[in-house]
Amino acid sequence: MRILAVDDEPSILELLKAYLEAANSDEVVTALSGADALAIIDQADVDFDCLLLDIQMPQMNGVTLCEMVRALPDYAHVPIIMLTAMSQKTYVDKAFSVGATDYITKPFDLMELRGRLNAASKIMYEHHRASDNAETAQRWVLDRGSDIKTALEEPLTIDGIERVVGYSAFENYLMTLSRTKLLFASAFAVKILDFKALHANLSTRELRGMLKSTARVIAEYQGEAGNLMSYRGNGIFLCIDQKRSSLSPRVRETQINRSLTVNRVTAQSKTEIQVVVGQEYSLVSVLRSGALIALRRAVESVEDLGMPMEEVATLSKRILRSQSKSREQTMLDRRAYEVLLQDIARDESRQTG
Repeated sequence: MRILAVDDEPSILELLKAYLEAANSDEVVTALSGADALAIIDQADVDFDCLLLDIQMPQMNGVTLCEMVRALPDYAHVPIIMLTAMSQKTYVDKAFSVGATDYITKPFDLMELRGRLNAASKIMYEHHRASDNAETAQRWVLDRGSDIKTALEEPLTIDGIERVVGYSAFENYLMTLSRTKLLFASAFAVKILDFKALHANLSTRELRGMLKSTARVIAEYQGEAGNLMSYRGNGIFLCIDQKRSSLSPRVRETQINRSLTVNRVTAQSKTEIQVVVGQEYSLVSVLRSGALIALRRAVESVEDLGMPMEEVATLSKRILRSQSKSREQTMLDRRAYEVLLQDIARDESRQTG
């Protein structure tokens, strides 16, 4: 990858450049300030594939630089990793809210950094592939006068709304807070009713417009700076509640639907969009993976609520069939889950040891 590393400490830049160019064969360009970084980006013949930014820099800090880079059309989806000594939650919240993809605190482990850069490389690969597919689809649309649909379960990135982040960044945010023992929040999911039918009947432009309007209403309802959210796909938004509100899912549901009505969020047929809200699950866990398990449960909770009646009947039959499993099979399933948890715990202790 072509990497731009920005830090006001020359020794850090020398270390990053020497290690990454030797270990990953990356091309690393360095800058000592935000202004230098913007000038380098402006003059570069080839776009950078990833940025490493320190937060605490004079004149222009890394959060401001991240926000300015994200405003550049060619850098809307480039991975930006904050590499900083600032571990306070306010900095983590702000960095992710303006577009950071990941966050590593100093002193950092070089092997961990390499792993995060490999993940960033995969993000860029998927983005380039999606862009290529979109260009091919657009040509097909122009040739045949048709419309190529976004996949039903694709976790689309919704740009331009404060506190709404891409799903990879959303998970990285939770993992960052887990690593620094700052994760005391809970999560819940919001699902657009009859989303499968909406997906089938709306054009791609209409679908994206409806998702963005819905996301804006939910983000405004969430309000607080640390309450990030992300679109997971299949009409589901995952939301973080920093204060672990005592509101019931039904109260939340009523309030969000009222806001959707007031803001006139509708489908093509002018039918008002309605949502269901699932149970809230604590993200606090001894294991970092516990936060991801809580997200999965939040999704499962809301998927059951938003299911059409014919699908409910099918699910009921499947549950009844699963209950007829032998006692031995049930024990095997339980043992497999226990082994999985042991593996996760072993990995955690190895990383922290």
